[in-house]
Amino acid sequence: MSRLAWWHLKRAWRRLQTAIFTRARYSEPKMRWMGALGVFGFPTYYLVWAKLLPQPYESLGLRLFGSLLFLPLMLVSQWPSRLRAWLPLYWYLAMTFALPFFFSYMLLQNGATVAWLLSHLISVFLMVMLFDMGSFIVTGIVGTLLAVIAYALAPAQPLATQALLAYSPVWAFALISGSVFSISHSMSNQARIDAIIAATNNIAHELRTPLASVRIATQAVDRFLPLLAESHRKAVQARLDVPELRESQLGRLGKAMDTIGREVEHANTVIDMLLVAARPIGALQLEPVSARDCVQEALERYPFGSQHERSRVSLGVGDDFQFNGSRLLLVHVLFNLIKNSLFHTGRAGKGSIVLSVHADEGGQRVVCHDTGPGIPPDVLPHIFERFYSSATDYSTGLGVGLSFVRMALERMGASIICRSTFGEFTEFTIVFPDLTPRES
Repeated sequence: MSRLAWWHLKRAWRRLQTAIFTRARYSEPKMRWMGALGVFGFPTYYLVWAKLLPQPYESLGLRLFGSLLFLPLMLVSQWPSRLRAWLPLYWYLAMTFALPFFFSYMLLQNGATVAWLLSHLISVFLMVMLFDMGSFIVTGIVGTLLAVIAYALAPAQPLATQALLAYSPVWAFALISGSVFSISHSMSNQARIDAIIAATNNIAHELRTPLASVRIATQAVDRFLPLLAESHRKAVQARLDVPELRESQLGRLGKAMDTIGREVEHANTVIDMLLVAARPIGALQLEPVSARDCVQEALERYPFGSQHERSRVSLGVGDDFQFNGSRLLLVHVLFNLIKNSLFHTGRAGKGSIVLSVHADEGGQRVVCHDTGPGIPPDVLPHIFERFYSSATDYSTGLGVGLSFVRMALERMGASIICRSTFGEFTEFTIVFPDLTPRES
């Protein structure tokens, strides 16, 4: 029972970390301006509340601390890459100080004046805009509790009980509306998933039919082209009046048919990847599957853009193994890994890709290793998150590819881990449970 509770606790913590990171990444373009607002806003409003519109309590030291705390955010573009992994945590620490702690503390110290009641309410709505529901609750509770403790240790004004009681319904409404807003954010994510599924279904419907027609026409031309070429040769030998057509031109016609056929297969494979990655994975029919056969099929079926692109991917040496799973799902998992590696090695202009199968003391695993640009350390822990996609991260497109990879492997009882050194390599390792009976 305790292990189950610990597992649920760890899972909740991972979800909170994911939410914190996602919102921090979303807020990153605005961090510089938020940092500048904090650096200059804290001392500016000290002049307002201490000189122009004097309030019962002010603290220049606390405001200067807030300015210093926000200075790194104003200079966020100059953070070294090794420190950027800590940016989401620093962002939340700074915002916890600036919003729930500072405004709650100043509200209590000023005896709940009208100015600080309104200021505190505004801080709640700012939190609603910046945080998801989990972060909103956690930061609000932590910041408010710290403010209460700080006030209890050194109260400047008596506690304004009546004013706070009158304010509490308004504060509760702000909290509830904030929670509803956060839930609507989750609903918008589900709406994005539904939109992707609908879009892929439309793609399949609109493109499958013309592609099938092109394939049938290509097969017909490919079937009768040798007969037409032979008829032309006989007509030339019989000295009939026919247009001149050299052997090289006939050869190019044959290659053109092969090219059209490959492009049709390419398009169908891409459509399959979109459909499989976007649709929910239902019940699986598990069967014994050869890992090496899946890797070889992925290399044979993947729609490489050119022979040069194909030459960058190779099959490594290793021992085969059987696993209980879905051949189709694993092939599409490998498609996504190959696609990502090709994209990033191509963009970097360097790197090769090796797919290998291993069954040894290290376990049963399939490895995709590339010597491309690597993954930034602040991005690495989050590449499998749904909709995690930006100009600087490792996943491409809509941010569903690697999320699908992890989900598909979990449905087969497998897992995936990623190791990377920025600027050197990236390695995805798919680990399958070893079902071989052990000797007692």
